[in-house]
Amino acid sequence: MLSLFHTIISIPFGILFQNPILAFSAAFAMHVLCDHLLHWNIYPHKMRRYPFELVALDVVGGLGAAYLIAGNAIFTLPVLAAIAGGNMPDILHAFWGFLPERIQKKSPALIRAAFAFHIHVQRETDSIPKGLVSQIIVGGIAIIITRALL
Repeated sequence: MLSLFHTIISIPFGILFQNPILAFSAAFAMHVLCDHLLHWNIYPHKMRRYPFELVALDVVGGLGAAYLIAGNAIFTLPVLAAIAGGNMPDILHAFWGFLPERIQKKSPALIRAAFAFHIHVQRETDSIPKGLVSQIIVGGIAIIITRALL
């Protein structure tokens, strides 16, 4: 799922839960749940080089969308924590992917299992239209909830 949508989906948790740890945790869990939905993403492993520009556009687009949706509420600690939590699984996975395979193999079994789980739950598609449908629906619901909470 695109970072833009993980960001949008995370905002209601930061508004609903004033505790940043709870907001982070709830958004982190929602990230994993949303990865179960059929979705399209930027697939660095299918490109000749890492698409830093596309990833940056995705992240900045998400933050811009968050501001348009929630205004100055995104500058509160709970909302920032929720946005961080909602994107953290992919951030950690990106750094994991940069590690040499020999280091990954030497990592503790629990860490390897966590990344294997994150890969396993993905329902990805190469079809952009099919993959964006669930993201737009869930993102739209999150926007409605966010606006109702503000």
